Amino acid sequence: MVGWQGLISRISLAAVLVFAAFGPAAGAVDLAPHRAIYSMKMGKIRAGSAIVDTRGAMYLEWARSCEGWTLTQRVRLKLIDNEGDAVDTDSSFSSWESENGLSYRFTVRNLRNGKVSDDLGGKATLAGKGKAGTAVFERPKGKNFQLPKGSIFPTEHVVQLIERAVAGENRLFRVVFDGASLDGPLEINAIIGSLIKGKKDAEEALTSRPSWRMRLAFFPVKARASTPDYELGVRLFDNGVAEDFVLDYGDFTVLAKLEKIEALPRPSC
Repeated sequence: MVGWQGLISRISLAAVLVFAAFGPAAGAVDLAPHRAIYSMKMGKIRAGSAIVDTRGAMYLEWARSCEGWTLTQRVRLKLIDNEGDAVDTDSSFSSWESENGLSYRFTVRNLRNGKVSDDLGGKATLAGKGKAGTAVFERPKGKNFQLPKGSIFPTEHVVQLIERAVAGENRLFRVVFDGASLDGPLEINAIIGSLIKGKKDAEEALTSRPSWRMRLAFFPVKARASTPDYELGVRLFDNGVAEDFVLDYGDFTVLAKLEKIEALPRPSC
C-alpha cells in the first residue's frame, strides 16, 4: 500500500501544478485572471489500488498585478483506502511570479486530519532567459536546489504550452520549478492534441474559446526515473482556463470538473 504521506504529497503537488501553470501572463498569449471552483472525485480504480474512493473540491483565484501574477489555491480531499480508513487532507498553495519570468515566490501548507504535514516556503530566481538559477527554501531552512539551464517557472510553462499548441506542434519538454514539494524541479513531458474550436454561443465567455487536450507526464529531475511519478490529462483553453482534468497515479485516477468560474479585473498599470 502507498504510504498516506507520500500519496497526499503527490496529490497536492499535482493539483498545484495543474493550476499554478495556468495563471495569467503577458506577451502573445493573453491569459485571463479568474476565480474558479472545481469538484473532485474518484475516477478509475485499477487492480491493486489501495485507494478506493476520494471526494473533494478545489478553489483557486488568480490576480494580476503590475509586477507579476499571484495565485491562491486550496484543495480539500477525503481519501478512503481498501480497509475503510479515511484521511482528510487540506492543501493551501500561493505563489507570485514576476512578469519577466525570472523571479518566483511560493508558500505551501498541507494538513492531514487537521495536523500540519508540510509547511514550505521560499523563492527562486533565474539568471536570465534560458539560463540556470537557484531555489532557496526559507521553510525548511537549508533546503536549496540548483535549477539547470533552460529551467522555467509555471506561468512561463503554460505560455509555451499554448504557443506550441497555436503553432500546431504536438510536444513540449521542459524543466519546471514550482516549489510545491521538496522534490525540486520537475521534468514535464507534454503531448498536445488537436485544436478544439470554440463555441460562439457558449454561455460562459471564458470557456467559449479554442482549446486543446493535453497529456503531461511529471518526472522529478533528481530521481532520473524511466516512468513518471504521475500524469495529467487536461483540456486547456487559449486563455489559460482549465475546464477539466484527470490526475493519473497509475493504480487510480482523480477527476476534476469545473463547476463555477468568473473573470477577475485586470490592473490599470
